Amino acid sequence: MPDRGVTGPEAEGVGAGPSARVELARTLREWRARAGELPQKTVARRLNIAQTTVSRYESPDGRHPAPEAAVRALWSCYRLAEGDLDQALALRARVDEELRAGAASAKVAAPVPVAAVAVAAGAAVGEAVVAAGAGEPSAAPAAGRSRHRVAWVAVATAALAGVVAGGLLIHRLLAPTATTGGADEARRSSPAAAPPAAFPTTDFDIIYGNTSTKGTLTWYNRSVGLSGQGKSEDSADCRDTTATSYSASGSELGSIHTGVVCGASENYNAAIPADVAGGASTVRICLDDGATPPAVLKCQDSRRP
Repeated sequence: MPDRGVTGPEAEGVGAGPSARVELARTLREWRARAGELPQKTVARRLNIAQTTVSRYESPDGRHPAPEAAVRALWSCYRLAEGDLDQALALRARVDEELRAGAASAKVAAPVPVAAVAVAAGAAVGEAVVAAGAGEPSAAPAAGRSRHRVAWVAVATAALAGVVAGGLLIHRLLAPTATTGGADEARRSSPAAAPPAAFPTTDFDIIYGNTSTKGTLTWYNRSVGLSGQGKSEDSADCRDTTATSYSASGSELGSIHTGVVCGASENYNAAIPADVAGGASTVRICLDDGATPPAVLKCQDSRRP
């Protein structure tokens, strides 16, 4: 059955045409089709994620855009060209822009109802004060005028107190709190503020005959960045790099392939899934012959620093 996509606000971005989220989902569906219509369960098993997660990433409404790490992992799983990854990452960047634009619009719009209520309340108080003043009889005896004047002053005082209280409430609602912008601004302006600590890295270098794979692992909280270069000097000796992450208990968290190289040197940059608290404890890098299924030639284990 052909994919009809979606219509209406969900399918449109800031300008005309589908939103970046919809385009990203469509791109990921096309990737899987180009990889031989791999079942979603197979893709999920290779990336060690739930099949429903793959389904959400490909959903036509684009409500669950794949994060950058997932886009890189899917690209590596399907073994597509570098240009496909660049296109998908550009879409992912547009998704972030759309989300930031939406958040900014919501932030600007949020105080309006509060201000409107405050204005309405102030108008009501003002009307009460004017009405109290207008009701004072000009031809009444002195004692009567005194009693009315006292009543008018009491109403005016109460009205002023209400306006002050309303102003304090609005200030409290609109001012930055200790857990939001105020604290952030204080940290930025403080000379003692320290920059966030960099993520730890580990280098690897595997050589097998006239072929090799070497690079760096960056240990993030729920994934491991993989960057390096695969090298093969003979077109008859194809090579592929496989990277697999493991938890502290030894459970496999995720695995990716960087892509087959034959008689060439190619750089790679991908993310190894490790979606557990604290991230991966160990990553095994293996150089294989690039066949299906691959024959492993040499491996190296790297532990999180």
